[in-house]
Amino acid sequence: MDLKDRIIDEAGTLFIKHGIKRISMDEIASKLGISKRTIYQNFRDKEDLLLHYIRQLELMQIEYVKDLSKNEQTVVHVFLRTIEMHKEFDFFNVRFLDDVKKYYPKAKQEMIDQQNRGIIFIKQFLEEGMAQGVIRKDLNVEVVSFLLQDSNRTFIDASRLTNKTFSNWELFFTSMINFIRGISTAAGIEIVDTFLTKYYSDINV
Repeated sequence: MDLKDRIIDEAGTLFIKHGIKRISMDEIASKLGISKRTIYQNFRDKEDLLLHYIRQLELMQIEYVKDLSKNEQTVVHVFLRTIEMHKEFDFFNVRFLDDVKKYYPKAKQEMIDQQNRGIIFIKQFLEEGMAQGVIRKDLNVEVVSFLLQDSNRTFIDASRLTNKTFSNWELFFTSMINFIRGISTAAGIEIVDTFLTKYYSDINV
């Protein structure tokens, strides 16, 4: 990993954990053991650094799905592996998203653009699943793509609740599993149910 990538990676970790506004360029430099000047030689300002991080996340997600698609049998299998993968990572800190919306207009627009690109990507993915016979052909892919991409809003709103009796992971897992099962054909449902049988068997061991 070169220096620029190290800066992006460390800054992103701090932004997600603490929020963007609370993290200074001095803190990022200190964590990396470099001077603040070195950061400014690579990035114009904090928002430029934030933009690089957000774009890096998008590229990582696209590459992850592409790699899964090469190894998994169907689109439903890829969906399930993607859901499973989320258990290993922290959900976005709501403060991070609030900071983007309030203080960083370029980053906010970038996230909107990414959401729009995501809808196109999901639409193509669903159409591939239809061709495989695991996603229902009677679906309006425009609506389903939008709902999937917009589901983050539900998780963000739930993260603000202080008295909820379920974890963010439980909310995400339940919502996504039921959504995927609902858009699947009988063949797709069989894949989901086989996955669930193994999943619950593993956690009850």
